[in-house]
Amino acid sequence: MAHPLDVQVPIILKILTYDRQFERNSPDMLTIGIVHDPTDPVSAQAMTGLSDILYAAREKTIKQIPVRYFQIEYTGEADLRRFSGEKRIGVYYITPGLSAQVLAKVLLVSQELAITTITGVPDYVRQGVAVGIGERRNRPQILINLPASRAEGSEFDASLLRIATVLK
Repeated sequence: MAHPLDVQVPIILKILTYDRQFERNSPDMLTIGIVHDPTDPVSAQAMTGLSDILYAAREKTIKQIPVRYFQIEYTGEADLRRFSGEKRIGVYYITPGLSAQVLAKVLLVSQELAITTITGVPDYVRQGVAVGIGERRNRPQILINLPASRAEGSEFDASLLRIATVLK
């Protein structure tokens, strides 16, 4: 990851407010699923760190909508699909440490269920994650994979796209 989670989280939460579909997709609660591989130490560490940050920010709202999160151990497409539907997940934060095959399966589910994908791994954005945090001149850089974001049902405002690095 180009930047620590405590730098990423406020940026990510702000980015979500620029999605024109935000209120439609999260009318009463923004539910973030932290997708991780429990067998990968880097993935598990990122999941723990992100959980701690989101727990500390549990009183925070986005556009007056409360935020909650769930830790999602990737065990298969069917389980991910079922859990995401039951918990009404609106955003996947995809941790580092997932294999390319697992990432591809997570992205299939995200597009099928219109779940916005976000990561701190710039290479994942090139592989199909919708939004990422990279680095440019030692500063955070917003990365938007436009085809992926549209496939997931997001519609980011032009003001965000102007300041982001957009992959087409």
